[in-house]
Amino acid sequence: GYWHSQSDANKNVMSVDGIYMAHPFLVKYGKMFNDQDCFDIAAFQTLLAAEHSFNISSKLPYHGWDYSKTKPWANPITGTSSQPWSRSTGWFSMALVDILEFLPASHKDYKTILYLFQQLAEGIKENQNSATGMWYHVLDKQNVPGNYPESSATGMIIYSIKKGVNLELLNKSYDEVAIKGWRGLQSFITLYSDGRPQMNSFTPGMGCKNNLEDYLAVRPVSCPTPSGTQHPHGYCAVLMAASVMEN
Repeated sequence: GYWHSQSDANKNVMSVDGIYMAHPFLVKYGKMFNDQDCFDIAAFQTLLAAEHSFNISSKLPYHGWDYSKTKPWANPITGTSSQPWSRSTGWFSMALVDILEFLPASHKDYKTILYLFQQLAEGIKENQNSATGMWYHVLDKQNVPGNYPESSATGMIIYSIKKGVNLELLNKSYDEVAIKGWRGLQSFITLYSDGRPQMNSFTPGMGCKNNLEDYLAVRPVSCPTPSGTQHPHGYCAVLMAASVMEN
């Protein structure tokens, strides 16, 4: 499996958000240039990450997987992290739908990846907040004190769900999931002092954490912000969501 990065912290680590970083591009390249190796590599890496990270009970992926099972956050038996982190799930959901857009239906792994995407969509739907339409920082623990609606994950999930419906990979009932999410997400977009959009309630960049408490200790940020680090993560998500909801 491809490591999430070459840093010591990610040695032997695959992260489901890492699937988005290479494999939709690789599959699209394969489609453009009729390169079977591109299809095979992308499908193999995607399913390898899913095999070790996807929880078939919750239908949600754990944030990461440590092959060596030695990282402080890794389960000593399975190697997985402890939580389904919302933004990693958002990246993963976008990766799956973008891969399915260009992976030939005749490919040996197409049906498996399609089933994975449909199972993930079920898990996502079950964990949408019924009142706000948002998804939370730790996806399956909305009611735990300190958890919060996460706008970057919500935007990515909206994109993947709506695109899945458009490509007829998901049934039309998922349209309402995307619409409800889009309405909720827009309430987290405000105007900054310069008159331009400000994104609110998203998690800054982070890797796998040791436990639930450590995930919840990472607090939401806004961008722009008057001082401190400017975290751009929220902008990508709202642009991706808008690309399918406002076209």
